[in-house]
Amino acid sequence: MKKLLLILVLILSSCSLGTFYKNDKKDKPVKPIAIDRASLYPEIPGMKLIEGASFIMGSRYKKDELPLHKVFLSDYYLDENEVTVREFRAFTRATKRKFPKQPSWNRDDHPVVNVTWEDAMAYARWQGKRLPSEAEWEYAARGGKRHYTFTYQSEQRYGKNYENIADESMRREKPGFPVVDGYDDGYVYTSPVGIFPPNSLGIHDLNGNVLEWCSDWYDADYSKIKTTKDPVGVEKGFYKVIRGASWNRRGNYMRAAYRTFYNPKVRFKFLGFRCAKDARLPITQNNTGPVK
Repeated sequence: MKKLLLILVLILSSCSLGTFYKNDKKDKPVKPIAIDRASLYPEIPGMKLIEGASFIMGSRYKKDELPLHKVFLSDYYLDENEVTVREFRAFTRATKRKFPKQPSWNRDDHPVVNVTWEDAMAYARWQGKRLPSEAEWEYAARGGKRHYTFTYQSEQRYGKNYENIADESMRREKPGFPVVDGYDDGYVYTSPVGIFPPNSLGIHDLNGNVLEWCSDWYDADYSKIKTTKDPVGVEKGFYKVIRGASWNRRGNYMRAAYRTFYNPKVRFKFLGFRCAKDARLPITQNNTGPVK
């Protein structure tokens, strides 16, 4: 009897195991849930979240854009538009800071000009923001992961959209001025911010209107920068990095990797800025800060 019971137990056990393995083969692997990183962060009016990643910074077009090097960026926010005359005036009134004289053609909704690097930094701090690093600026100008060479490549559906640069309207005002032949953006000088289509990340005027201050000290050799993770340039220098193109520029200035520089104390009627901000998660019981 005991032997019979033992045999029955073995038969039932083997059936159970067989059923188990048979069902196990039918089970489909569980797919990981895709997380929308943008949904993790709060929205900031007037700014776009730029999802960081690795990209190849620099180019072979110009010596100071070498060496080509891989950069790793964390998520960050960037202003959709350049800081306007109206916005900067509100800052100077609130802080009792001297408002820089604007050209007669520069209206309230145009980008503020004649601002020094120190002016731009002071405004950014007042807003709880900062100036973008040149790596962040270039990544945004490349359309993020799209890696465009020219800042306007993402707008090919609009035809030759170079934004507000030196064009035929400038030539009518100043005969002989070097311009993009056959292109007319309708503005001799600055234009209202955001009137030209944004790039693929939703950022306006990276390719024109005014040159933009970045946070970094300038050095002609990228290899002197010590880190590839969220680089902020060399530790010290004489000039600050300038990026972008402007209403009186054409050609090379329209490349995403193009670099130039100025003394941080200078003021020009073609030089302005936009702000950036670290992307941080709201603090909750299960979260204590920035995304790693």
